[in-house]
Amino acid sequence: MDNKQSDKFFRNYNSWVSGNTLKFGNLTNQRVVPEFVNSIKRLYYKFGHTTIILDFSEVTKIYPYPTAAIAGYIHYFKHELGLTFEYENIPKYLKNIHFFEPIEVSKTTINKNDNCLDKIWLFKDSNEVHQLVYGILGSIRTSIECEAGIIDACTWGLNEIMDNVIQHSEAECGFAMAAVHKSTKNINICIFDYGIGIYRSLKKSKYHNPKNAPDAISLAVQEGVTRDKKIGQGNGMWGLYNIVTLNSGMMSIISGKGGLSLVKGNMRTFQEIQMLSSTQQATTVNFNLNLNKEISIKEALNGSELVDMYIENMEDEYDRIIFKVADATSGTGTRQSGLKIKTEVINLYKKTKKPVIIDFAEIGIISSSFADEFIGKLVVELGFFQFQKIFTLTNMNTTIQTIVQRSLSQRMAQSL
Repeated sequence: MDNKQSDKFFRNYNSWVSGNTLKFGNLTNQRVVPEFVNSIKRLYYKFGHTTIILDFSEVTKIYPYPTAAIAGYIHYFKHELGLTFEYENIPKYLKNIHFFEPIEVSKTTINKNDNCLDKIWLFKDSNEVHQLVYGILGSIRTSIECEAGIIDACTWGLNEIMDNVIQHSEAECGFAMAAVHKSTKNINICIFDYGIGIYRSLKKSKYHNPKNAPDAISLAVQEGVTRDKKIGQGNGMWGLYNIVTLNSGMMSIISGKGGLSLVKGNMRTFQEIQMLSSTQQATTVNFNLNLNKEISIKEALNGSELVDMYIENMEDEYDRIIFKVADATSGTGTRQSGLKIKTEVINLYKKTKKPVIIDFAEIGIISSSFADEFIGKLVVELGFFQFQKIFTLTNMNTTIQTIVQRSLSQRMAQSL
């Protein structure tokens, strides 16, 4: 039962509270996260409110961090403390990203052509991590062109950090969100859990004895640092740190009372952050990569290279990439599908630098808009001779040949 006596108004930098209502000023500043945690704890423990109203009338845009972390904290307060949340002035896009009820991977069939970006996901085990990584990478491949190494970098970051949640956090679940910003050509990935935190995890290790939370985080980004080498080798956070450094990207790690930020190669640590509790210290890993800046994964990982099974399964005995149009579940009937496939085959070439054979086997017909967006624009963007050098079209029936030839003629005439 809520305390009927209304507490006084109090304001934070990015939010303010009146009665049992918390009003957000934004969901873009990372400081809103500790403010949110502190406000909810104060409303519950000091004033006895078990029903809390969240007002989003001032929110005009969001970033994966702090948004995914706050969604995770709401999940914690609802399921662990039994609080009830009511929502006012909800922007449509908050519903679209599943802010209020993150999508459970186990209840969703993720296909590589479904849009897994701009959504908050809840994962619980390694199988769900595999499904989610597959879906997010598929969405990246079809949504924007990336320089070499970017897809591998996202693969590493997603797999390693979500695996840390499963192996070390002692939380029942984790939360993840990825967003591509086409105007600035970067990708932002945020992974959150409300588990024991990096400091408490490393304190259980016989190999390390961090003095405090910032010290623990600084240790975590060093090569070979892990709680238990029987579980992992401690290269995940270290590898991601190197990747972000080489890419001149940005990274932040918030865990317990400590934090670390890495911006264009400059690293600093900070402390005295408001945390959930002494036992549930929570961890957020947030990183941004520049999509137009190539990354050498081999250099980042000191000589190790990742094996991309998605591409391995496309290679033939002549070391060529066979892209089967029939496998693209977005279909061949719309301009949007043509754009997705065009983006994907460009990313395949940028990563492998190998010839790509575009195979139309089992495709009976395509639309003119699909042919124009996929083939017509691809030829114009690359130039006819460069297109012929990289791509080969095969297994096209006479109907598809006619549609492609007509679309290509019109597109070339327009460009001239």
